[in-house]
Amino acid sequence: MSSDAAPPLLPRPSVFISYASEDRAAARVLRDALAATGLEVWYDENELGGGDAWDQKIRRQIRDCDYFLPMISAATEARKEGYFRREWRLASERTLDMADDVMFLLPVVIDGTSESGARVPDKFLAVQWLRLPAGHSTPALAALCRRLLAGEHSAPPRPTSSFTRPPLRTPASNAPIPPPLQSAPPPLAPAAAARHDDADHGPPPMPPFPHRPEKGSGHEIKFVAEILWWVITATWLLIKRAPKWIRVLLSIWFVFFIFSRCDRSPSAEPKPPREKKNVRAAHVDEAFKSAVEQAKANPDLTGAELAKLGTAFARHLAAGLKEPKHQPRHLIVVPFALGLTDPAAATFAETLFASTFGHLALARSSAIGLSPDAPSGFTDEALLEHARKIAAPHLLAARMMTVAPFDLELILVRSADGTHLWTASYPLDPVTTPSVAKQISSEVLRILPEK
Repeated sequence: MSSDAAPPLLPRPSVFISYASEDRAAARVLRDALAATGLEVWYDENELGGGDAWDQKIRRQIRDCDYFLPMISAATEARKEGYFRREWRLASERTLDMADDVMFLLPVVIDGTSESGARVPDKFLAVQWLRLPAGHSTPALAALCRRLLAGEHSAPPRPTSSFTRPPLRTPASNAPIPPPLQSAPPPLAPAAAARHDDADHGPPPMPPFPHRPEKGSGHEIKFVAEILWWVITATWLLIKRAPKWIRVLLSIWFVFFIFSRCDRSPSAEPKPPREKKNVRAAHVDEAFKSAVEQAKANPDLTGAELAKLGTAFARHLAAGLKEPKHQPRHLIVVPFALGLTDPAAATFAETLFASTFGHLALARSSAIGLSPDAPSGFTDEALLEHARKIAAPHLLAARMMTVAPFDLELILVRSADGTHLWTASYPLDPVTTPSVAKQISSEVLRILPEK
């Protein structure tokens, strides 16, 4: 045999990427970046999930991979539950059999999520984190990949300035455990104090009225500014003292008031006559009176009833604030709860719709509208047919996924060619409703060009 024979090729290091379903697009970008460097990437593309065979495959890959890369983001912070948390726990448990200086966990942050207080296992906070915006490669990632390919398995020391959770102290078996020191609790921060008051159902105190200063132009201007700030603060505290249903109605009314006032383009038609303005005011009064009567009839509204009341109020306001027919809407939104029979799903969809529609209407008042009627179904064909029927250039609708995990799926359809410009699924978690509504509205506004 020749002594010049090439040595056998070493297997490529394998990297397992763990991510939340909301971050699938960023995970694909990161997968391509790692594969381009020569690493073997194990990446779960199963969007349906579930099944014993699928679960066993994931567990086997976490047990056998060379490196584990969890993707941390605002989506993982918002999710209280998710299969990715099981993957994180399995990876953390595997490190129990490893030396402390072995490099195995490679946490990656794809947005502005802070390490301080992050909802991750303690093991993740003991190693360095990489920041890769939207999963895109950086020089730091390229340097890390070179180390992995070179077979370096020693984890670099973590900077002392970064946030770490204090390790648990395990006293010796024979050593006495000193009693804890009794100390006064630290004073509550303003935000924490406000939450504490809300929890005790105590009304927030009214701010003191500013004292009139000494004579002088500078002091007078400062006094006027303090009075204006006092008025704003007192109004806000009075609103906080009001029942929850009143705050919901006032918030929705304020959104419609703002975007109806801001809907002024340079080429707009002459101002409508006073009679038309009076008709619009009558619509607003009628909508508000109707909602107040319903709320007074049942003062102890549940979350589901409150969401339905707010949605009905928004629809009534939208009907009274419609623009003339010669001004078509660029995007029509179908109420998310239509077609849902599950009470929990309907409640989540009602609340999410009210918040999302408010964000969209506030951003582009003249381009957003409500669907005048319900589509015949929520299949791709039915939504496209409905968009063309109501002459909507774009249609935003929601439907329940028919397979596990039965999340709420959002679809943005372009009626000209039936293209799905954007789809995303979200778990039925009422706690995440504000952040989910903001994500939906931001993504829709980013995709649709301004008219």
